Amino acid sequence: MIMKHRFTTVSLRPYTYLAPSVQTKGCAFLLVLLPHVCLLFLTHSWGALGVVAGAVLASFAVTGIGCCFARPGAFVWVAALVRGLVIGLLVPSSYPPLAVFLVALCVLLLCAHVLGGFTDAWVNPVALTVAVCWLLRTDLFPALALGAEDLQTQNVALALIQDGTFPVMGADTRITAFLNKNVFGIFGVSIPEGYVSLLWDSHAPVAAFRFNLLTLVTSVVLISFDIVSALVPAVYLAVYALLVRFLAPMCYGGTVGQGDMLFALLTSGTLFCTLFLLQWYGTTPVTAAGKVAYGIFAGVAAFLIVGAGGSGAGSAFTILVMNVVSPLIVAAETAAEKQYLHALLLPRVRAFKDGHHA
Repeated sequence: MIMKHRFTTVSLRPYTYLAPSVQTKGCAFLLVLLPHVCLLFLTHSWGALGVVAGAVLASFAVTGIGCCFARPGAFVWVAALVRGLVIGLLVPSSYPPLAVFLVALCVLLLCAHVLGGFTDAWVNPVALTVAVCWLLRTDLFPALALGAEDLQTQNVALALIQDGTFPVMGADTRITAFLNKNVFGIFGVSIPEGYVSLLWDSHAPVAAFRFNLLTLVTSVVLISFDIVSALVPAVYLAVYALLVRFLAPMCYGGTVGQGDMLFALLTSGTLFCTLFLLQWYGTTPVTAAGKVAYGIFAGVAAFLIVGAGGSGAGSAFTILVMNVVSPLIVAAETAAEKQYLHALLLPRVRAFKDGHHA
């Protein structure tokens, strides 16, 4: 009697991944983006939700058109949803949803069928879409109106909180007092009232600029699970913050070393773009040295484009500049690796030949 066995389970044991797969990373990004959408629902931000819906529909439409040429897997739809959510969160809530849909549809079709596709694209499709939206309706990307005298102060964010630019929630006083007494008081420092509200919800016109505390928590989670590399964000934020701290005051006639780093990091979508755009697939170097160089150039580019903060779309243009710089860094690191391998292996090959013919 012959027994038939049906094996339906395929395992890689004892082998395992050194890093999470692309599919796992995509699902992780989707999970951490959904709380942003939930907060938009809870805060009744219907305009922002309409913009997000328009961007998501456009991303799905582009993926659906791609089905005519090749049958996509389930992950392609997850990637399309992530792409649409990030676009929608980076476009102001006052932007007409239909316009967002049309712009995103055209730009994503261009990226998918002309610029190399989404899996190996040299340009970030999200940043390009946001940049085109900005070029078409610059007036809908409001930047904070700050003069030179405003930027000369050491605490720009505090001044904007006090004049009502950043609204303060009712529980801010109690939360700030608790933190100063039980957390910051241990180190002999304190934070002024209003910064908790700025971290929780800045009420910025762009949804991605609003929930900085959620973005910080998301960053910790993604980095802890090795979904996102910490090297590039760490170098980028350090370079940008230091330039804001020491060089920005010089540009506005202020005192050197009194630039407001918190204002720069908590506005302009700096944290959000650092997490979701700066290391987009196919647009970053591979080696550690290349990533450090990428982070340094990105920090300098952000300082030149975004300035001391308060920009409506500067972070998106910073990403596009880095899409141009990144291939140069990749070419340099490739040449360095080839030179290293040539110097390492050539003497061994010559020694082997000499021994072989001896």
